Amino acid sequence: MDCEVAREALSARLDGEREPVPSARVDQHLDECAACREWFEQVGLQARQLRRLVESRPVIAPVGPIGIQQPTPRRRRSLSWQRWALMCVGVAQIALAVVQGLGLDVGLHHGMDGTDHLLHESTSWCVALGVSMVVAALWPAASAGLAGVLMVFVAVLAVYIALDAASGSVTLGRMLTHLPVVLGAVLAAIVWRTSPAPGPAPQAAETDIVLPDNASRGRRRGHLWPTDGSAA
Repeated sequence: MDCEVAREALSARLDGEREPVPSARVDQHLDECAACREWFEQVGLQARQLRRLVESRPVIAPVGPIGIQQPTPRRRRSLSWQRWALMCVGVAQIALAVVQGLGLDVGLHHGMDGTDHLLHESTSWCVALGVSMVVAALWPAASAGLAGVLMVFVAVLAVYIALDAASGSVTLGRMLTHLPVVLGAVLAAIVWRTSPAPGPAPQAAETDIVLPDNASRGRRRGHLWPTDGSAA
């Protein structure tokens, strides 16, 4: 048997493939040819070393259909101090609304001229603001809308407080109850500006191929093109 044929059969044996010639004849050639025995030992040693190297490598992330590594799952990020502060202000706003809803004195006077209804509306608004602050602290994506609403509300409220304070129709205690709303507006704006904007999920982009100046891309339908118009 020729050495080239024997080595081709031995290579197929190492790869776990079917040998092109009977194994008995290959083994007989190995017993008679020292050069093929030495070649087979060296090739077998290299194959074993490569196999151990592959088995010792760490497992990588699964690969997508076109060979792009899939993104690893995002770890849940801890709350920043701005989000914690916004949550605390939201809880304080809810507590203030509960105190006001229970009828305790927060600077308003109960009467029979419609003040009770206005108090109920103010209580509902305080609850809504407090819950919105807590939600924005947990999900920063909601802080943009909350910041806009609170900024407008604080601006309008500041004008009314200034007018009522000038006429003496509002107490200092009542003005201080609006402090959580002011802090909430500032903190909501900070959370909105410091939180990363949600973007679309990363898509597996196909790597662009740099072609020569005189080459054409052609139609990607598996057709063969002349060599003078291909990327080659």
